Amino acid sequence: MIHTPRPLLGLRAAAALVVVLAALGCTSPSRSTSEATGPDQLEFEFDRINPPGHMDQTLLIANSGTSAVIPTLEITPVDRGGAVLPGVTVSTAFGTDRGKVVVPARKTTIDVLAFAGDGAANVADVRVSVQEMTTVAFPAAPQDVVVEAVDAAGQSTSKFSTFDAVALANPNSEKVSVGVVCMLWGESPDGQPQQVHEVIPVGFTSIARNGSATIRATGDAKNGCGSLKAFFSPPA
Repeated sequence: MIHTPRPLLGLRAAAALVVVLAALGCTSPSRSTSEATGPDQLEFEFDRINPPGHMDQTLLIANSGTSAVIPTLEITPVDRGGAVLPGVTVSTAFGTDRGKVVVPARKTTIDVLAFAGDGAANVADVRVSVQEMTTVAFPAAPQDVVVEAVDAAGQSTSKFSTFDAVALANPNSEKVSVGVVCMLWGESPDGQPQQVHEVIPVGFTSIARNGSATIRATGDAKNGCGSLKAFFSPPA
């Protein structure tokens, strides 16, 4: 059964983290008027529970620099007291922990986290460190690519049921590259965030400026998604 993000009640847990090469505790970042470069050009915010209609357990990555980057992140779950939860593992929907996501300049990018293991329900926040980071040629402050599930005739259809392909539209005046994933959501107890229980890759492609592209859905990706999302990915 496909589960979609449902309205959840609870407090919004957010902590902005300034990136350094070694993991720090949760802090509120001070903003500088000077242009940040290197790992310091990135700031993070983890939102455990978001408003109704939005995905929970999101990691926001703000790039205040002048260059797009591909970071490889180390994400460490912590409890309300800031203590590391050693029995808890974390996975990402888009791959910021594996160097699979482009974070454009002057843009806030998101990833979606899932936690597993003994104590996963106690995760209140995360610590983030940049393990590696490379710059990449990519448009600054791009608009998000429009994602739509389509049938065999190329007509719009529901993402929640069987579809044949994913149609992508690039509203930007420059070429972009994207990855697309199908996300399935699990149920959650009251007061707990809803969590992704499976991420199915749909594919990667490049889209010409103000152009469009189509990725054929195969395997389980054709059977419907709770969320169908595109993210900026490293150019091929």
